Amino acid sequence: MEDSQNPQETQTQSVVETPQENVSFAPIPTKQKSKGKVKTFLGIFILIIFIVGGFLIFKDSGQKSSEEVISEENNESIIISSPTPSAELADKTKVVISIENGTGIAGEAAYIRDILKSAGYSEFKIGNATTTDNVTTTVTFSSSLDESVKDEITIKLKSVYKEVSVANSSTQTDDVLIVTGLRKGETAKPSATPTASPSASPSSSPTVSPTPFQ
Repeated sequence: MEDSQNPQETQTQSVVETPQENVSFAPIPTKQKSKGKVKTFLGIFILIIFIVGGFLIFKDSGQKSSEEVISEENNESIIISSPTPSAELADKTKVVISIENGTGIAGEAAYIRDILKSAGYSEFKIGNATTTDNVTTTVTFSSSLDESVKDEITIKLKSVYKEVSVANSSTQTDDVLIVTGLRKGETAKPSATPTASPSASPSSSPTVSPTPFQ
C-alpha cells in the first residue's frame, strides 16, 4: 500500500513545481519608452519647423510692404518706390525751383513756395507767367533730377491744385519749373487785366504799372 501511493505523490509534486519553473518573462516597457521618446522628438521638430517657417514668411512680407508706398492724393493712387541710398542722399537745398504765377491771383507763386520751403527746399525764383488764365498747374522737371524729389514735389502740388500736368526736360536750366493753375475749390477764372495808375505829374502822359501777382 505504501508503495502504490508514492508515484501519485511524486506526480503531484512535479505538477505543482512546474509553473514555478516556467515563470520567466522578458520585460517590454523599454520599447514603449523608446517609442514615446521618438514621438516627443518628432513633435518638437515639427514645432520648430512651424516657428522658423512663420518667421521667414513674416520677414518676407515685411520687406515687400516696405518696397512700395501708396499715397492717395486728389482721388488718385501714386505708387512711389522705396527710396534708394542715392535718393536718401539727395540735397534739397541745392534744388533750384522756379515758380511762375499762371492765374493772376496775387501771391499764388509765393503760396506754393512757402509749402515747398517747409518741405526742406530753399532755392526759389518767383515771377509771373506769360499767361494768367491757367486752370491746370504744370510742373517740368530736369531729366537729371533725383526721382525722390520729383515724387515729393508732384504729391505736394496734387494736394493743392485741381489739375497737375507733369513733364520732364533735358534742356531746362532750372531743376524744377512750376506754373500755377487754379487751386482745389476755385471755380471761376480770375481776371488777368492789370490795373493802371495815372502819373502824379499832370504834364506827363499816364503810365501803366502791372500788379505784381507773383
